[in-house]
Amino acid sequence: MRVLRFEGGQVRSGGEELAGPGAPVWIDLAPTPENMAFLAARFRFHPLALEDAAHEDQRVKLEQYSDNLFTVVHRISPAPDDSELVTYEVDAFLTAEALVTVHSARIAEVDRVFERCASEPELLGRGVDFALYLVHDAITDAHFTLVDALTADVEELAEAVLAERRGESDEELLDRILTARRQHVLLRKRFAPQREVFATLARPGQALVRDQTAIYFRDVVDHAVRLTEEIDTGRDLLASAMDAYLSSTNNRLSSVMTRLTLISTIFLPLNFIGTFFGMNLDILPPRVAVPLVLLSMVAMPVAMYAVFRRKRWL
Repeated sequence: MRVLRFEGGQVRSGGEELAGPGAPVWIDLAPTPENMAFLAARFRFHPLALEDAAHEDQRVKLEQYSDNLFTVVHRISPAPDDSELVTYEVDAFLTAEALVTVHSARIAEVDRVFERCASEPELLGRGVDFALYLVHDAITDAHFTLVDALTADVEELAEAVLAERRGESDEELLDRILTARRQHVLLRKRFAPQREVFATLARPGQALVRDQTAIYFRDVVDHAVRLTEEIDTGRDLLASAMDAYLSSTNNRLSSVMTRLTLISTIFLPLNFIGTFFGMNLDILPPRVAVPLVLLSMVAMPVAMYAVFRRKRWL
């Protein structure tokens, strides 16, 4: 647990001893049983909200109570091997004098905002609701780097499909497309609801978020809308890449089938000639039949091949 307390124009940094009433405080902690027991004793948070904060499997949401509100937002980051996306939950309680952020993993954006508020007293002096805005704004802006990287990967995939790149197998290319689509679906599912949370916090006339702070949340809403639009654009590009991949695969399959059919057609007369002259019929003497058959079996495939090449079927 770490605590920032704004008092007398200065910010004091410490632990639980600074979490008392009478001044704006920011409490940042992990959802351990001891910390959750402290919150239950120190504040009048709803038991259901405390239970949600203790278990990191909550959907994005905003719940308002008589004297506090509770938000759940997600920070989405790539896994160490960049194969999947990992979701980190950041919960926040807001009262008239206190901001409490709860998260089990270290969130770089929360750390930076906390350190900034510790070094710039005027930020926490603008109210705990403004500190909540700083946290949500930092988490939202951090997703631009992720979305830009995913968009660049999608564009590279689209170019690879359209160019029918042979540097990687069809299985590898398809696996990359499916992985990218899975990432965009997760990102859209996790992030899109946060726009509604920020939009609610941006409305004027709220009890805990003052109108001058609600204006700043409008900027967060704008960033969330931009991110959602970029995610949707990436999904559209992926859909086009998948269609192009399937079309290319079908075209190659059709080309192979066409070639096999023409090859079979070339050998069909040979089969007929060999079968016909292989019958035990005394039609032509051998000294005439053998050269004639051999000449026919050579000339007909050559002639058919020339015709197919001229028509560009081969």
